[in-house]
Amino acid sequence: MTLVAKVVFSIVGIGLFMFPFRVIVVVLVTAIISNRGLGHEFTERGVLIACDLAEIGATVTAPEHAETSKDACVVLVGGTLSQTRDGGFRREGAPNRDAMKRLAQALALKGYSSIRYDKVGFGKTKALHGWEGTYLNESQLAEAVIEYAREQVHGNKVVVAGESAGAYLACLAAKRGVQADAYLFLGGHCDSGPAIYEYNFARLVRLANSSPEWKEFAVNGHQSELALGRTYHEMFDAASTGDSTYEISDGDFKQTVGTTRRKEELDMPPDEMFRFIKSPALALSGEYDLNVPPDHAARIVSILRNSGNHNCTCVLVPGCDHSFQLSPADEQQRLRERYSLESFNRAYSPQLYREIVTWLDDTLGFAPSSKLPANVEAGELTVRATEQSEIDSKTEFTPERLYLAPGIQIIENITDKRQTTGVATLEGEIGPLLLGNDCQAHFIDMPAGMYCEEHPHSNESIIFTVRGQWVLCSAGRRQVMKPGTLFHFAPNTPTGYEIPFSENALILIFKGQRLTKKEEDFINYLRGMAKRLEQEHEAGVPYLLSDLPADHPAIKFAKTVNPDYGKALDTVPAIKTHQSAVRHP
Repeated sequence: MTLVAKVVFSIVGIGLFMFPFRVIVVVLVTAIISNRGLGHEFTERGVLIACDLAEIGATVTAPEHAETSKDACVVLVGGTLSQTRDGGFRREGAPNRDAMKRLAQALALKGYSSIRYDKVGFGKTKALHGWEGTYLNESQLAEAVIEYAREQVHGNKVVVAGESAGAYLACLAAKRGVQADAYLFLGGHCDSGPAIYEYNFARLVRLANSSPEWKEFAVNGHQSELALGRTYHEMFDAASTGDSTYEISDGDFKQTVGTTRRKEELDMPPDEMFRFIKSPALALSGEYDLNVPPDHAARIVSILRNSGNHNCTCVLVPGCDHSFQLSPADEQQRLRERYSLESFNRAYSPQLYREIVTWLDDTLGFAPSSKLPANVEAGELTVRATEQSEIDSKTEFTPERLYLAPGIQIIENITDKRQTTGVATLEGEIGPLLLGNDCQAHFIDMPAGMYCEEHPHSNESIIFTVRGQWVLCSAGRRQVMKPGTLFHFAPNTPTGYEIPFSENALILIFKGQRLTKKEEDFINYLRGMAKRLEQEHEAGVPYLLSDLPADHPAIKFAKTVNPDYGKALDTVPAIKTHQSAVRHP
């Protein structure tokens, strides 16, 4: 992709705007960048945003033409590696990194405005009186940029994209009451402070002890990281007792470091802070992330859902690292490139941008949504079978149905797979049955060994168990459901589904309003859902009982209601291999 830049420097104006953080905005530079051949053009303009703690240098990137612009702005909150607004890491000898700039321009080409900014001490961002360099200070800068985006950048909705430690800053801002309309977490850390040091620096110690080659690599050029790997426990102990500094001492290497941020991580654990995110969220991890464990995207989703935010999902982007740059197949090479920062020279994964834009379009309503359409003209079903009975054969989207007389639909045997159609998902095979003017019914054939954690639905349902046994869970309470059992759940009531038995369970779901305009919409929705569930499972969200730890309440309950629980599930190949519980060609 070739970018032809036309840079026009002009003083646009000086504006004084009062925000909750006393933000003063000065527009300095406008740069018009044309991207010919892709059907879009975007502009970039430099701005200064002054709040109580700093004067923030930032860049606003936006689609140039109104007809291509979507009504939202994405605030890019960089992590440790993104010291500059473009995503640059200013360590001597480090290759150029521009992850934030690439993301901003990829968003603009799909119609989204964005704003990215320099960290204090880099680019045009300067500290003011009161700046102490804490995480809380950094989150206050993020708050100022979020407020500026909401007031000054095109778009009624603001999305926060927190990269790595930027996810922590976004959570701290949310904790202080500055919520976005949606969140993107890119390689977000979701564990304790000591855990991230263990993953990054204690690993280097183990590598140095594994071979002479690794020892030489670590000692020559990575002594600081090596020393941290050997002493981080003592550093956190010092922070916990109130010491403001800690002297790292490892052989001849000595360095004094501040512990204020370590104290913040102890007082406000990064994983716990995700509980303050109340808006829709997408968490993404790279399959080969060596800075943050790849399963942290799934951890974020788990915490959000346990906190009542069920409008969230996660994606594990294959073959790429913490910056979503493509990684070599050899693990040893990946490790060396991670510590030397040579990974910055790698190509970026295009899948990252596709996943983000697709999710934004669907979540913010800027594309045909995967959600089921509503509103059907009353009476449309009464026009069938006016002269004689009619039979519709099974299709890709519909079951075999008999229209006996006007207003009468019949499926002769819902348990006969030859008469029904559906889509295989990790929650089971799901398919449409009957559509009425003000009601509808569908089925779920839930597979043995399935686990689906508690989650709410906005519409109430009545559910009947046709065959098999399964476990209903709500508010942590569990009940075995058997053939003939009928239950109702109210709107927005979380329910979970577990199959600790060796046979599938078939249930019928009845809705008291019509949510589907036609069966094809439902099938297409299910296909999208199946892909999303697969992505979540690959990222670490449990959808099988075998994914759960032995002390999980679902496992404990399973053993009380099925004494042969372990033996029974050993006969189910999908459970043993942790693959999709239901797969059809």
